[in-house]
Amino acid sequence: MATSTSKGQTKSTSTTEKPTAAKPPAKSGVESARERALQTAETAVDVPVGAALTVYERATEAVEPLVTQEKRDAEMKRVRAQIRREINKIERRGGTARRRALQNAKRTRNRVEREFKQQRQSLESTVRENRERAETELKRVERELSKTRSETEQRVRKLVNRGQDSSETKIAA
Repeated sequence: MATSTSKGQTKSTSTTEKPTAAKPPAKSGVESARERALQTAETAVDVPVGAALTVYERATEAVEPLVTQEKRDAEMKRVRAQIRREINKIERRGGTARRRALQNAKRTRNRVEREFKQQRQSLESTVRENRERAETELKRVERELSKTRSETEQRVRKLVNRGQDSSETKIAA
């Protein structure tokens, strides 16, 4: 015997007797084969009948809310409320996804700006250090050049003076 549940599923109930303490006598091979054949035949009939009853019950449950105007209105109200809930749920999910995407975009933008600023500062620092090194080296080379120029001028003067002294001595002699 099958009964219908509120969700349209069938639940089988059986009224089998509890086994007694005494065991039935052993059956012959022919009787066992006959019982198996009988059980198979019953199953072959019970399955389509049970399926037909299930289809009937589900169809009845599907049509029942639409039988009277009040039931149709109530069903429409229930469906509209369910659709409204689903739409609100989808809207919330969309809003959450949008806010999350915005947060990720802002986070990425801030990270990129921070990295750019750090790289720019590092580059500016390197350029400043290189410029200072170059200026220091230039000043050192200018000092050495000035010193070398002064020394060279002094040597040239000495040589010129020596040359003039020796030509004066040769002229005087």
